[in-house]
Amino acid sequence: MSISLLVVGHANTGKTSLIRTLLRKQDFGDVSDRAGTTRHVESVKIKIGKQTVITLTDTPGFEDSIGLWQIRHSDAFRSYQGSDWLQPFCESHFAQDEFEQEAKILKQLSQADIILYVIDIRQAPLGKYLDELALLASANKPIIPILNFSASPSAHLEAWRKVLAERHLHAVIKYDTVAFYFEDEKRLYQSIQSLMPEDYDAIKHLIQNREEAAQLRRSMACNLLSDLLLKAASTRLECSSYPPKSEEMRVFEDKIRALEQGYTSQLLRLYEFQQEDLIASPLDIQNARWEQDLFDADTLKEWGVETGTSALTGAAIGAGIDVMSAGLTLGTATTIGAILGATWKTGQHYKDTLKSKFTKQHFLCLDQATLTLLCLRGVNAIEHFHQRGHASQQAYQLSPSFPSNDLMDRIKPYCKQARQHPEWSQQALPDDHPSKLGIKKQLEETLDSLPNVKS
Repeated sequence: MSISLLVVGHANTGKTSLIRTLLRKQDFGDVSDRAGTTRHVESVKIKIGKQTVITLTDTPGFEDSIGLWQIRHSDAFRSYQGSDWLQPFCESHFAQDEFEQEAKILKQLSQADIILYVIDIRQAPLGKYLDELALLASANKPIIPILNFSASPSAHLEAWRKVLAERHLHAVIKYDTVAFYFEDEKRLYQSIQSLMPEDYDAIKHLIQNREEAAQLRRSMACNLLSDLLLKAASTRLECSSYPPKSEEMRVFEDKIRALEQGYTSQLLRLYEFQQEDLIASPLDIQNARWEQDLFDADTLKEWGVETGTSALTGAAIGAGIDVMSAGLTLGTATTIGAILGATWKTGQHYKDTLKSKFTKQHFLCLDQATLTLLCLRGVNAIEHFHQRGHASQQAYQLSPSFPSNDLMDRIKPYCKQARQHPEWSQQALPDDHPSKLGIKKQLEETLDSLPNVKS
């Protein structure tokens, strides 16, 4: 048997939004700023494998609780005690006419184990809300108040706490269906545990399952970003001349943009969001998709990244190789032959790079500043979607949120190595690849230092 949770509240307080966030799905019910969006009762299950742990039932919002309270104390129903009035009311003409929506709620009360009463704490505890609480209390079922929209400060929070305490409702859960924090959800499950002790172990298993799923998502997100950075660092384009032609620059930059688009698409699928949930910073955006010029100096400055050039041009694939080759004595045919030949292991590794210096070949590759920008945007996207509620209706614009220097210093050796391996740009590196693991570890440590992204 699963635990039955009945989600109730005044119209437009976020009942359907709460269920979406608990399910991690955007496609449950209808969410809108329009009052009375939900017009029917709908149930959905939270499972672990094939076992149903919780059944959530969404209901229409109370629309006239003051009128319903008056009917409850009218001559027709005044004599009934406790929950005895519910069935006669639901069979009366009142339930078919002006209180049709409220009747849909009341009919579900007898089947619920626990009532989740969703409160919009941006609103003061008015009389209509107090009447709703009194009507629900008559069902003799435990009530857990959910303080929705709690991510932002509210002048009404303490007033709501006082009102609820006066009604002996002390197990109050602060929650936000837009800015999601797993610890809030965990406290909700723990409150259910205290009210349903016979299901304690099942809820404990659910909490563990949810924590593990969150950790896995974050690990997979870091893996995706590691892939992006290694492919971007190893991508290069041979140019016909120096400086490169504008068309060659465009082809190269489009390759990098395509890599980032691929990353964001996979990230959105991982967290079960849509493409329209994410847009870039407002610079040259077209159709709210990732068309921002990553190579624009203003874009880099916006993220706190300083650079003198947009992309490196010339023979060097990376500063490390450039310094190495400049320090060699290249004046004799013997030395050149050793560098370019197969007999010298290290020379063979850098053959293409060094050869380009002698044959006047030129390559475009990504500079450190633009690679830093890709990394920062990637981390910012993970940070946001890891704590984004599935009821959020607004697209997120990427924005810098933490210093970049320390992270980039730590992953720089891995990116430098990638520049020495242009073949990586065409390969699917395994998850246990040393460079991939190295970058992933640094990304995870950075996310660990950010609030609300640890699990």
